[in-house]
Amino acid sequence: MSDTTAGASAAPNADERLAYRGVFQRALVRPEIGAAIGAVAVWVFFWAVSVKFGQASGAQSILDQAAAPLGIMAVAVALLMIGGEFDLSSGAATGALGILTILLVRDVAGEAAGAGFSLWVALPISLLAALGLGWWNGFLVNRTSLPSFIVTLGSFFVLKGAKLGFSKLIVDQIQVGKLDDLAIYAEENGVSDKGYGLLDKVFAGEWIRNEHVWDSRDWVYSIGTLAGLTLVVLAVYEFHFRRKDVMNPTGLIGVVVGIALGLAGVWQLHNTDGAGANTIGAALIGAGMLVGFIGWGVWRYAPHTQSGTTAGRPDGVTAPLIAGVICFVAAILVGTWMDAQNGEDLTEAFDLGGGTSLAIAIVVALVAMIWSAGTGGAAAGNVIGSAISAAAAAALGEARARVISTGIVAILATLGFLNLSTEQGARAIIFIALTGAAFVSLITAATRSRRHSDRAGSALLLLTSVALVVMAFFVQSESSAPKFRAEAFSFMLAFAAIMAVWAIANTRFEVRRFTDTSADTTARNMLLSAVLLIVVGMVARLGWVTTEEAEVGGSIVKYSVRILWFLGFTAVVSWVLARTRFGSWTFAVGGNKEAARQVGVPAARTKTQLFMVVSAAAWLVGVLLAFRLNTIQASTGDGEEFEYIIAAVVGGTALTGGYGSTIGAGIGALIMAMAVQGIPSARWNSDWRFVFVGGILLLAVVANNYIRTKAESAR
Repeated sequence: MSDTTAGASAAPNADERLAYRGVFQRALVRPEIGAAIGAVAVWVFFWAVSVKFGQASGAQSILDQAAAPLGIMAVAVALLMIGGEFDLSSGAATGALGILTILLVRDVAGEAAGAGFSLWVALPISLLAALGLGWWNGFLVNRTSLPSFIVTLGSFFVLKGAKLGFSKLIVDQIQVGKLDDLAIYAEENGVSDKGYGLLDKVFAGEWIRNEHVWDSRDWVYSIGTLAGLTLVVLAVYEFHFRRKDVMNPTGLIGVVVGIALGLAGVWQLHNTDGAGANTIGAALIGAGMLVGFIGWGVWRYAPHTQSGTTAGRPDGVTAPLIAGVICFVAAILVGTWMDAQNGEDLTEAFDLGGGTSLAIAIVVALVAMIWSAGTGGAAAGNVIGSAISAAAAAALGEARARVISTGIVAILATLGFLNLSTEQGARAIIFIALTGAAFVSLITAATRSRRHSDRAGSALLLLTSVALVVMAFFVQSESSAPKFRAEAFSFMLAFAAIMAVWAIANTRFEVRRFTDTSADTTARNMLLSAVLLIVVGMVARLGWVTTEEAEVGGSIVKYSVRILWFLGFTAVVSWVLARTRFGSWTFAVGGNKEAARQVGVPAARTKTQLFMVVSAAAWLVGVLLAFRLNTIQASTGDGEEFEYIIAAVVGGTALTGGYGSTIGAGIGALIMAMAVQGIPSARWNSDWRFVFVGGILLLAVVANNYIRTKAESAR
């Protein structure tokens, strides 16, 4: 008997919804979901307010910033945090191991300035030193039972002092030089470069995009991206709908027709121009999506029944529906009223004095306080209240403290916003916030309505897709930049089409409410294939230029091999965490070390190995820095351990251990790198970068906790 048949026969005997989680609920309980949503939001925001952001040069800067050292170290630190420990020496270790590598090979001038080893000898020695450092940290934590942040704080100061002391002792300065001195000395004196030439390609190789012309790039990008996104949607279908016991091959006709229509639409968009031709191309793609996805469902999934419909009115639908409509209208009014070209501060653009600004802040605070009191404590209100007014909560009661603290924060945030934002920037921020709030509210209303009736939920989802189409045309009409008139417009229409087809599919096919191992395996394989196709498409887009671009010229864009080290390290560590016994041990010792030991987990050894992984990652980053930088100073890496921890927490890793995601840590590193590149690209003062990072950290913690709590409580 197949899994599908077994599941179907078992379904009537129990309320399987109590045990089975649907595809969206399973996605929302993933640790990295908050970081993924945040990464998309941050990217869209900076893409909307800056010119360079989102181009190949901007992507190169983001990836390079995230790749080394932040991304590699964030992934390793997240693994250690999942195991329940911290390493405050990780930042200093990157600089120390880079300095050690340079000092081991230095002596190119024949003076007593280093050991003079070949790189083939120096690299293994420095790696052994890194592993020894990790072993020592783990040994002390296990043997003394002291908190790891105390032990590694001591290691931090030892490494910091050693970097300064040995640098001045050996080379008599805080700058220890650079590895390419080897190549220079070898060329000038006709001697061996001690392995630098080959290893430089391994640790510092570059791909110069401008030198690689490929005129078929856009076709590969378009087909790869569209095919990948199609597989993502099909995987969601496979997770969500119940398979038929016997497939209906007539549905394959619709799949073939849909693919043909989609390809015809892509061809139309790439080979013609003008509003009429583009409309025809978009219509062909939309029709292809509808025919193809519905045909796929006819082939594979059971027809819909009305067994899920309940009598009476659905609860909790009216409020988000009204809120969505109000936010939607407000976004259009703001987009029309505010000037997109005005770079003056808001106080100057609207001639707001101090008294007017304070009055606006008080009004906003009153609204926020009423909202906080009415909701009984939203996630943000609870976190802010407990963070800044614990004493007030004890004196006034938790509810009053939450309301008061929400008002205080609203006043401070509003005053800061009015005095620091330009009208152009404020327009983008408010418009994006209102648009996001509108569609989140409308989708929430549709989701709640579906609990009452699939048809009612689908009707609201269709309404949401229509609203998205209206917003797409509004954005196009109000914008002069090509990226809004073409890229954003096309994406919004495509997403609206996906939403509409999904709404129709939910009225035609039965939702799965039990586990189907075969279907889940197929869906996972589809997702893996989708990732590969999308990566191929993005590499084609970002890695090559067309003949026309090469003739026009432009800034030189170089992609470093450090990006591959980051991606490879993240993939390997994530596989180890998710698929191996060591990964299970890591979660176990992080959740409860003593309980893990009692069931046979080698807790002490596992924690020691986790410290060694962090030190090995620090060695890799130190070597990458040694090959990358013109010189390494004694202070290199000091204090950066906090950024590693922030990236891990933003990625969904719990500070208490036993929960987290290394993939999420990599995404958290990307978010922080986007801030580094996005703020100057938007021509804002870079001095405010750390304010942005701190805000992202707080929002990520709140969002991850709120989303996970809601998803786990949903039935």
